[in-house]
Formats: sequence, structure tokens, C-alpha cells
Amino acid sequence: MSKLEKTLPRGSWFDDAPKLSEREDIGDLVIAVSQLEADLTGILGRNGRALPAGLQVVDAQFAEVDNELRRLDSAVNIERLSIYIEELRAAYREYAAERTTGAGSNQVC
Repeated sequence: MSKLEKTLPRGSWFDDAPKLSEREDIGDLVIAVSQLEADLTGILGRNGRALPAGLQVVDAQFAEVDNELRRLDSAVNIERLSIYIEELRAAYREYAAERTTGAGSNQVC
């Protein structure tokens, strides 16, 4: 099992943070993170030509999550979420590097 598979939760990260997910001011962030989790799950096991396309989708979704995090009011405590996103990013980079070595493209978010 890859580090990425171990890092991804069963369900959404927000399942363990219901009060945070219910906040109206972070609805777009909740959607972006949920989509990122789905996109990361979607690249698991991809090979060949399907992998680069999946990596591009994940890179774009990480950018979307980063944009949403920057938009938040500083009063919103998202430290746990930020740590989780960075853990996902590290695990994703490792996963992508393992699968793209020698394949020509190592540019990942």
C-alpha cells in the first residue's frame, strides 16, 4: 500500500471535523478538498497514458485548494486541515515520482 493510500481517509477528511464543514464561509474549500480527495483516489492504480492526465487533474485541484485556503479569513482555524493538505501533497509527490520515473514527466504540484 502506498503512502498516498495510507494518507487518504475513508470518506472525507471533513467527516472528522463536522463543525468546520458546516461553516458557510468555507463551503468552497470543503468542495475543493472533497474533489481533491476524489481526484487522488482516481489516480491510484493508473498506468501508461492515463497516469499523466490524472496527474494534471490532481495538480489543478491542489492549486484550487491552495487558492481557497488563501481566501479564508485569518480567524478561521484551519491548522489541522492545512497539515492534512501538506501530508496529501507529500504523499502525492512520492506516488507520482514512483510512477513517472523514466516516463518523461516528473512535474507535480
